[in-house]
Amino acid sequence: MSNIVVSGTGSASLSALIQQYYMPVLYDNIFKKSHPLLAILKGKAKTFNGRDIVVPIEYADGGVSVWGDRHGLANADSPATGYTPVKADIAQTASYQPTMLTGHFLLTKEETLLMNSPQAIKNIVGAKVKNLQKGLEKTVAENLFATSATTDAFNPLGVLIADGAGAVGGITVALSPASNTFWQTPVLDHDSFSDASGDFTGDSPDAGIQYVTEDNMVDASKDTYILRILAKGVANARAQTGENPDLIVVTQYLYDLIENEIDPRKTGSKMSERMGSMGFTGLNFRGIDIVADQDMVTAQLSSGGADTAKDRDGRIYFLNTNYLHMFFNSGAKFTASDMVEDSQSNTFVQKVHTYGNMVVTNRKAHCVVKQLYSPTDYA
Repeated sequence: MSNIVVSGTGSASLSALIQQYYMPVLYDNIFKKSHPLLAILKGKAKTFNGRDIVVPIEYADGGVSVWGDRHGLANADSPATGYTPVKADIAQTASYQPTMLTGHFLLTKEETLLMNSPQAIKNIVGAKVKNLQKGLEKTVAENLFATSATTDAFNPLGVLIADGAGAVGGITVALSPASNTFWQTPVLDHDSFSDASGDFTGDSPDAGIQYVTEDNMVDASKDTYILRILAKGVANARAQTGENPDLIVVTQYLYDLIENEIDPRKTGSKMSERMGSMGFTGLNFRGIDIVADQDMVTAQLSSGGADTAKDRDGRIYFLNTNYLHMFFNSGAKFTASDMVEDSQSNTFVQKVHTYGNMVVTNRKAHCVVKQLYSPTDYA
């Protein structure tokens, strides 16, 4: 900034200055410095420039592997003499719609007149871009764990990696008769554990709500002991590919509960070195990073009746980020538009755009545990 010479800064030169110096920082801060999952996805973000984001989904073997020196042609009478190559589709196409995220900030005419030095620009524009960052960051983070799709928003984890049949990426899962079951995420709930007593029998609307209680999560003799829940989630996430998830995301309440149960005398260092190198605090379970994201409770607030019901919708996401990707259009990857003066006031407006979406390329390489006690007002 100190090498910039500003003389009579106009809207065009100011727009160029913001684009050059502030947009890369905005992109880094929102997708790198706010949430561990977004930071990982940002680090391997992909570029697309089409109308749709299209990814191939492998789901079948394209041929047959056999032992032995076989020269003959296999047939019904002599199947052992040779083999017939299998001609099969090995993939389907998942197609996702990109969407636009737009933020904006205002500059008054008076502020542009005061920007007569690089330091003045840095002070005023820096504060406004930081404010814009907070707004965009909260919008992205709260949407990340939503359990239902919002019109024109990025695809949230609660939809990409969700229970039920559903159609994600244009691929529909049918349960009867079964088809595309490779495209269904393992989801564990209250009924997935043998001794998950936790029916809430209070007054309506909370009566009959099932959940795993805190007492059961800290009881090492229970199937619902929090470390057994983690083990079961990992096992389900790796069932199809044999790969462990590389990230476990929980609410702050569940994170603190897990931290209290992990015994460093048995597990070695309980803190995650990878998360530490990225500037985040994390735990480690069987070599898998565990991180807290309190924005998950925003999704809880959209379900249940009274607050006590919502407190029983805590979730744990077991994620394999090899199969999660963020796509951005190269022409709108947090780019700033021209600064335009409002026709009815002495105010300049500049919009910031990003165009893309989050996609999943294997829904079964993850797992979700839900119906855990996790109070939404825990801080």
